[in-house]
Amino acid sequence: MQRRKAVIDTTYLLPFFGIKVQGLEARDVARLREELGADIYYPILLLPELAAKIAKEMMKQGLREVPEPASEALIALLLEVDVGLIQPRIEHIKTAIKLKALGHPDIFDCILYATALHEDAILVTRDRKLVEFLETKGLDTSNLLIR
Repeated sequence: MQRRKAVIDTTYLLPFFGIKVQGLEARDVARLREELGADIYYPILLLPELAAKIAKEMMKQGLREVPEPASEALIALLLEVDVGLIQPRIEHIKTAIKLKALGHPDIFDCILYATALHEDAILVTRDRKLVEFLETKGLDTSNLLIR
């Protein structure tokens, strides 16, 4: 029997890179895997968002080089050690564009939702604005898990 998929928002990866997120730790990804009985995935198209958040944190700390632990976490992500990467498909991109055209301000959120939708995956997010937007547009939110 094939396990379910869960697609996580960038926020859930930040603790792997030493970025503090209130109420989240790196081990929460493993907990999600167990609680949901699902394999955990991250859309490859969201890597620029992750890079931007890492850079923002570096700027806050006055760093000019990516710290070694963050480099190691990037390598682990690219090797899909704890989290699998989802390659983009045309339907992911087309749906993300439609969501953006409907007025959602964040293309990365649009990509996240579209990927989970077309992969028949649970979308794990903390982004209540995304959920509110989807609901106001009458879009399916049955696959969303707000944590």
